[in-house]
Amino acid sequence: MNSPGRAFESRRTRSGRTYRWVIAWLSISAVIALLLLANSIRDYRFVARIIATDQIRHRMSQDATTLERELRQDPLTRKADVDSLMGAGGHPVWIELRGPDGKLLEHTGGTAERLFSDDDERNHLRNHEPLYKIEMTTAGETVVEAFAIHAPATPIPPNPPAQSGPPGILMLEVAMPLSDVDPSVFWPIRRNLFINCSGALALLVTVAIAGFGFRSYAHGKRLEEQLEIARQVQSELLPTLTEKYVGVHLATEYTPAEQVGGDFYDVFRLKDDGITLVIGDVSGKGVPAALLMGVIHGAVRSSVWAESPSRHESEAQQLNQLLCERSSGERYASMFWCYHDPATHSLSYVNAGHCPPLLTRKTGNAVGISRLTVGGPVLGVLPDARYEQATIQLSRGDLLVMYSDGLVEATNPAGEEYGDARLGELLATVTEKSADEIRRAILASLAAFAGTEGLRDDLTIVVAQFESE
Repeated sequence: MNSPGRAFESRRTRSGRTYRWVIAWLSISAVIALLLLANSIRDYRFVARIIATDQIRHRMSQDATTLERELRQDPLTRKADVDSLMGAGGHPVWIELRGPDGKLLEHTGGTAERLFSDDDERNHLRNHEPLYKIEMTTAGETVVEAFAIHAPATPIPPNPPAQSGPPGILMLEVAMPLSDVDPSVFWPIRRNLFINCSGALALLVTVAIAGFGFRSYAHGKRLEEQLEIARQVQSELLPTLTEKYVGVHLATEYTPAEQVGGDFYDVFRLKDDGITLVIGDVSGKGVPAALLMGVIHGAVRSSVWAESPSRHESEAQQLNQLLCERSSGERYASMFWCYHDPATHSLSYVNAGHCPPLLTRKTGNAVGISRLTVGGPVLGVLPDARYEQATIQLSRGDLLVMYSDGLVEATNPAGEEYGDARLGELLATVTEKSADEIRRAILASLAAFAGTEGLRDDLTIVVAQFESE
């Protein structure tokens, strides 16, 4: 496997490991949020039950105290006092009054079953502990509590003043539903429930959003990694210029506006020691332009257009027809291709709608600049387009600068374009420099002009300095 492939596999393994860890942490966070939500509801129900039970028991205790006081004052009104207690406040389910022997003395309300045994009542009296239960009745959950009342068990008719029998211990059993509670007592715990549930739901929603967002992020990272591999592959398709060519010195610059671009250039040797120079620019930028660029680059490499001028023109027409069939007019490409013959000191070229390269010649103290425009329209638009080749003679020191529109259409903060004229003025001052120095001079001039403005389009520059005698 090649180096980009190994790098891609390594990054994919690390990304997969990171993805699993993040999903695990998000899952744990979701479980914690659900537990917090469930625990908040459970605590509210538990505390609300305790508060409701305490309030109901407190009310029943007050009723028992009231009944005890009234029975001590006038035992003859026992029946009326019990009935009055039934309707005095709240909604008791039943009220029972039993004597010391367990015999039922008074009963009002619904049917009641004896819930407390004699042992329960004796322990209650002996230990002074509350005796109550929560039972399910027709009224719902109901608090049933037994109270010990010190009052006469058998009233004596008044003759002449009202007197009662000897005091005894009566058992008063009161049943009252839990729903008969003042709702205002729940406000503090309801506030805590609202805060806790809001926090748990917010955490759960955050985890859900983070989960969906991370999936998109992970997908984007995978696409970014694939684009990085595409960028490496694309850069490897470009020549490194480590090879020396007869009669020409070369310097190149390639900077895509995005990770991959639609510009390309190529340099390769011919059988007769001549070299071929190609520069192209696909419409648009990014992945679609890069894909079409790969097709054109492969077609140029596999063509035989450098064998003769007639073949040069026919190959240009075939490439144009290929793009017309494949791109359906939605994408097109401009291209300039030429070959240098060191034996005849000539340069043959075809310009298919590309930015005209500038050929700089110095004669004495005068510097002349020519634009290489002969050729035809851009590739991929007109199926029947025809292309023409031109041949020019070269002299020692001639300079050819090929570039894409990313150079001349670069703008400064004021919106002004760099332009062909500014490039020509610069080239007229650097004819004595080497190809690489000229390349650096162009980039320095562009950087000084553009300032803080970034590249809007792919930038490609090929500088060829000829040494033909």
